[in-house]
Amino acid sequence: MQRFVRAVSAVLLAPALLLGAAAIGRPPGTWGAYTSASEIKIGAVLPLTGPFVASGTYFKQGYTMAIDEVNKAGGLDVGGQKYMISLTILDDGSDATRSRSLVEKLVTDQHVNFLLGGYDTSLIEAQEVVPDQYKIPYVEGGGAASEIFKRGYKYVFGTLASIYNMGKFTMGFIAAQQAAGKLPKPISIALVWENTDHGKDYETAVLEEAQADPGAFKVVLNQAFQLNGSDFSPLLQQVKAANAQAFLSDAHLPDFITMHRQYLQAGLYHQFISYGGRGPDQKGRQALGPGADYLVAAVWWTPALKDPASQLFAQKYTQQYHQVPDWFQALSYDTARVLLLAIREANSLKGPVVRDRLSKLVMRNSLLPGGVIRFAPDGQIVAPYVMVQNTPGNTVRIIWPQKLPESRDPILPLPHAQ
Repeated sequence: MQRFVRAVSAVLLAPALLLGAAAIGRPPGTWGAYTSASEIKIGAVLPLTGPFVASGTYFKQGYTMAIDEVNKAGGLDVGGQKYMISLTILDDGSDATRSRSLVEKLVTDQHVNFLLGGYDTSLIEAQEVVPDQYKIPYVEGGGAASEIFKRGYKYVFGTLASIYNMGKFTMGFIAAQQAAGKLPKPISIALVWENTDHGKDYETAVLEEAQADPGAFKVVLNQAFQLNGSDFSPLLQQVKAANAQAFLSDAHLPDFITMHRQYLQAGLYHQFISYGGRGPDQKGRQALGPGADYLVAAVWWTPALKDPASQLFAQKYTQQYHQVPDWFQALSYDTARVLLLAIREANSLKGPVVRDRLSKLVMRNSLLPGGVIRFAPDGQIVAPYVMVQNTPGNTVRIIWPQKLPESRDPILPLPHAQ
């Protein structure tokens, strides 16, 4: 029977179902016990409302695309038997407490065999306590903070390279532009970061690089801000007073849009501006218009990559959703593909067996730069970033590493119109 993707909310579950599931439960280690002969159940909890709704919706699209492709091809071959994949997605409203409880409901009430992760570090950190408890593999592409992978969980795998490495990569790019004469040396930096494990990773990386090479970098402002803010004017006044040449901000998509809009309204200017992984996002460009032009970002994937896998994905996504994909959709698509590949290669639906396969997996047709996904012993991916710069007309160019055939020279220092 043709399966379909269901997006449901926990509040819509019938009381009788909730009572029955609570009474029956699912003891740890009973993986696969509730699977029908022809179905694999995968569950995910995403922020489909609340501050992270845009990113959560993108992740839903990527997961759906990957699973639809397998089902349309006749299902997933596991040990010589074809299984259709059903995907149940619950909405946590961008709330960490609710997110964790809903992941457990997917296990105890919906009896899923495997889990795909949510989006945002705080939500991933809340969710990740569940997989090890029930011995259910969990693959996520929405949380990159190193703290996620320092807690000793064995069933949690992540397809996003760390935010710490993003900070290192960004500072390496700045150093390369200093060497090319495009940015001053030393360069003074105003650094602001969200007060989360995500932001602390970015701060640590920038400060380490500045301390290692004080002749190149001078951090003149180092300030945290609260996630999901509405008024960054006081923070931006500090940025203005710092009189820095570069502005580095680690911010999630909603905060990036709000902060940069207020940055522009305040008439600020820096020779170099980066909001971490934000800037080329379609939501940001729609909200900021030309104000987002020339921003520089370190991203996990971009449609500007010309390899066949990336171009095919971008084409399929655009045909289905009538918009240009960002890294969110590509990473969620690959996250689902990694899990499905591990199930197929494990020739098993047993959680521990698939978990062991994930720990050794090498996926060679990934969309990520370099085309390979493999996991370090702590469960986090080791993969390169790509530095991109927005250009007018909602276009983007890859500007680093220079070895990429798509790479072009950056426009630096930024035009004063920025």
